[in-house]
Amino acid sequence: MNLNIDSLVTFILIWGIPAFMVTKSYLKMHTDDKKSAINDFKSRGFIFTIGFIVIGTLFTHLGNLFAISIIKVIGISFFILGGIFSMIDMWRKSKMKSLLILVLLSVVIFLNIY
Repeated sequence: MNLNIDSLVTFILIWGIPAFMVTKSYLKMHTDDKKSAINDFKSRGFIFTIGFIVIGTLFTHLGNLFAISIIKVIGISFFILGGIFSMIDMWRKSKMKSLLILVLLSVVIFLNIY
């Protein structure tokens, strides 16, 4: 296993700072707001859209960090699934935003593969 230092710095910046900020904000919330946030995160719509995209991005970054291509492929697969579910979810609300999601995710996937 080969650890890439440039990827480590990027990984810490991209995942460490937001994780710290979200944790800090969560701890400052009132108990009712905490329960509401947990219920939102547990919802099927959140897990299949934003959750899959975030998990896919995390796995892709871990694959780049440790130079393990199978983790990167799994991450891209989750990313694609999250994009498809997000596009389907957005299609009911706005056709143009749905197509924008498709274009943006296609560009990101293309850049991740090459």
